[in-house]
Amino acid sequence: MPSGFQQNINQLAPGFFRVVLTMTSTTYYPTTGGAENDRGGVTPNSADSFATLPTTLAYGQNRARGNMRFRNIINALSGIADCQILDIEVDSDEAVGNDQATTLAFTVKYDRPDFVPSSGTDIASGSITTQAGYIKNEVAKAIRLSTTANVRVYNGTSGTDNMLPITVTHTGATASQTLGTVSVNLIDGTELIIADSTGDAE
Repeated sequence: MPSGFQQNINQLAPGFFRVVLTMTSTTYYPTTGGAENDRGGVTPNSADSFATLPTTLAYGQNRARGNMRFRNIINALSGIADCQILDIEVDSDEAVGNDQATTLAFTVKYDRPDFVPSSGTDIASGSITTQAGYIKNEVAKAIRLSTTANVRVYNGTSGTDNMLPITVTHTGATASQTLGTVSVNLIDGTELIIADSTGDAE
């Protein structure tokens, strides 16, 4: 009776994609002006992630908006297929609650990357030809998605946390410009080798 490991075609072969948002342009990701709906950039960090909290309500609203855009990205990526978000890195520019990140990077792991499309038309009417390009477009769409929700906002003026209605609109950029701030690269994709009936790899 044969023994030992046998490859199963239902075995998971995950794909890892590294997503990097470059938010250094204050034209594309405005930082000034306080509570306008296009402020706040994109961030996974809430007000209480910092020892120094936002100092005003406007800064607290901006931080909540950054959180909402990040949530929109996660919702978009998980809508493609089951995924995990790994290795989140936010640059040191986001040192205190008032600060806005200029770079955000994370890895999205798809256990079944075959479910990720590799073709289509992006939000700037360009052609999508790879899975990384499809993910890039989904991230850019999520950044530009107008959303309103009741979320926790820290008011630095009163020193209180409140549930407030917050709206995010797309940042100060065209669709093409937003796409240009997003990069996605396949960093690991292990292909499954299928054995035929004779035991030879196909």
